[in-house]
Amino acid sequence: MNATSNTFADIVLISNAVFTGTEDEARPGFVAITGELISAVGTKSDSVNWIGPMTKVYELGDGLVMPGIHDNHVFFTGYMSMHRGLDLTNTSSPQEALDLLIAYAEGLPKGENVYAFGWGLDTWEGPPDQALLDEAFPDRAVIAINRTKSYCWMNQKATQKYGFVPDQCSAEARALLLRDMLNDQKLVQSEFLDFCRMLAERGVTSIKDIGFDDYVGMLPVLSSLDESRQLPLRVHFALEPVLDPINIPVGMQYKDRYNGDQLRFQGFKIMVDGVVADHTGDMLEPYADMPGVTNLRPVDYEAIEAAVLEADEQGLKCTLCAEGDAAIRRVVSIFEKCRKHGGDRDIRHSICDLEYPHPDDLKRMADLEIFAEVYAQVLLLNPSHELAYMADAVGREKERLFYNYKGMLDAGVTVTIGTDLPLFLTSVPDSLYAATARLFPDESPAGGWYPDRGMPASEVLKAWTINGAKHCYMEDKTGTLTPGKYADIAVFERNLLQTAASELRSSKAILTIAGGSITNDRVSSSREN
Repeated sequence: MNATSNTFADIVLISNAVFTGTEDEARPGFVAITGELISAVGTKSDSVNWIGPMTKVYELGDGLVMPGIHDNHVFFTGYMSMHRGLDLTNTSSPQEALDLLIAYAEGLPKGENVYAFGWGLDTWEGPPDQALLDEAFPDRAVIAINRTKSYCWMNQKATQKYGFVPDQCSAEARALLLRDMLNDQKLVQSEFLDFCRMLAERGVTSIKDIGFDDYVGMLPVLSSLDESRQLPLRVHFALEPVLDPINIPVGMQYKDRYNGDQLRFQGFKIMVDGVVADHTGDMLEPYADMPGVTNLRPVDYEAIEAAVLEADEQGLKCTLCAEGDAAIRRVVSIFEKCRKHGGDRDIRHSICDLEYPHPDDLKRMADLEIFAEVYAQVLLLNPSHELAYMADAVGREKERLFYNYKGMLDAGVTVTIGTDLPLFLTSVPDSLYAATARLFPDESPAGGWYPDRGMPASEVLKAWTINGAKHCYMEDKTGTLTPGKYADIAVFERNLLQTAASELRSSKAILTIAGGSITNDRVSSSREN
């Protein structure tokens, strides 16, 4: 712990639990902030040297002070599309929703799409009838996505216009629709700033956002906010080819143009296999519950390899999303070819999802310096251990190989954390509950699900912070509480490293500071109340 100068700070945080990210423990201490930088980190007794008449002091008790959270895999457009239009959350039937949609559409310009969100298949007791929308809206597209984004109630006009069907409405399937939704840039900017506020309330100071194809609809918004110094968090972005093939020239252009500390291009994201839970993940051995089948959806590895090699040749980073062990193995081999062709260059490729890696491939990942992007909250997709799918998919004797975070760490893989938001909303407490305690939402099983395969709590915090910064080439500027680095800081109401699993999920971020600016302050507001 040290200081960069002896002038008074603008902000001083004092706590019994300061996790700098350079150690595995949280210790009593203080953090001083001057302008946009951390000016000092030290013992509590030394904090007085940094406190002047204008210094804003936060006495945080046992609150955990830690580096700001970097979510290494989000989809703003996916989140946007689930919050655009009419909120149908409280509707109990399709007819009730239809009446609200008709009234809502009357206030929209003629012919404009009608959007809605939030309804539930469980609440409505099954899928709604398309004919209801066809009759009420013959001349305009209507798209109402349910709260789990597993089903879109839409009319024939919408199906014809956007080319996807109600029960196949992944973000990739909705790519044409998402492109149209980005046309109103004033509305998109407002929605993005709301998105940033939501993330700030969770301690987030940096994201890697995935944008489809050339990301054209978002870049003017982000560039304008960046140029006017109104971008509330650091935005790293990657391009996912969906409607068009991978565009290397655009990637090279973006790499040259978007390379600041607040807005930075991070290469390409490419989907490989599907989902193990529905047998579209590519497996080395047949599924236990589907004999003879290793994948219901073939993967064009040759095309993926050609795209990645071309990107790598130009120094462009690639994130490949792979779930099954066969897919992960092929991806590691693709990156191995990149290394052989291009030599030992600092490109920082990664694999995301990594649901069911074969242990042999984790050491290969480490040797090739391939980063892991895991969804540490993923156990929470299953309501309980009893209802989880993993043992059904591979057999009880092999389910321990799922989500093998400890194996990654032991092999030397650098692990980062993302949420695939809106799959999950960023939550450090939830990630500790699922990835460290290894519990399902109902707190089963007793003692945790293969807890020896989980991540130690300190490694979870590092995966959210310094490891994510490193993946984005920012480790010298953020990711730890170190004097001279940007003051990107999150504070939680309690010391998460010493919180019982049963109390983790209720923990909140009470203060967020991004580049020295306060973006979330529940401490001051609670004192005022």
